[in-house]
Amino acid sequence: MVHLAFSSKTEQRWQRPDSGWVKINVDGFVSKNNTKAAIGGAMQNSDGEWLKGFNMVTGMDEIFRIEAQVIIEGMKLAWLKGYKQVKINCDNVMLTDTICDGFASISNIAEVRLIHEWCNKDWKEKFRHVLRGSNKIADCLANAAIGKLNQIVLFPVPPQYVIRLLEEDTHDSFYEGNTVFIHS
Repeated sequence: MVHLAFSSKTEQRWQRPDSGWVKINVDGFVSKNNTKAAIGGAMQNSDGEWLKGFNMVTGMDEIFRIEAQVIIEGMKLAWLKGYKQVKINCDNVMLTDTICDGFASISNIAEVRLIHEWCNKDWKEKFRHVLRGSNKIADCLANAAIGKLNQIVLFPVPPQYVIRLLEEDTHDSFYEGNTVFIHS
């Protein structure tokens, strides 16, 4: 049974998922000179705490397929960790629209059909398009990917090069919507 939800509101900056949900921000990367392609993702809980990160060097392909591949890898990881409510953020609006408009099952792109198959598992997923600025950690992880082709690298703790971005995201989301009153 497919439990898809989609928010038409584009996320302007990183926001904490609802209680009981995990959020996976994902991104694909193709170098300007087309010599390297990679994916990266970061999984956080509703308190903004780091659960797991990953990246992987992939074969060269169209960015649409690469971004679909990173969604699959994020879904696999969440499933293996036993999470049953997953929000997936991607900065590729065409891909999120394809998934959420119901066209994934009939796509001629194998990776997109595979996303649809993962959505048929016994869990809930929400897909949301995010602006690049609210996807900095996933972007950084994808850009930093090194290693063997198609060999996923897991980060049980945040790598040093994303710590500042993680702190900025969690700080911004903590204060989002809160009003600060200054008494004089």
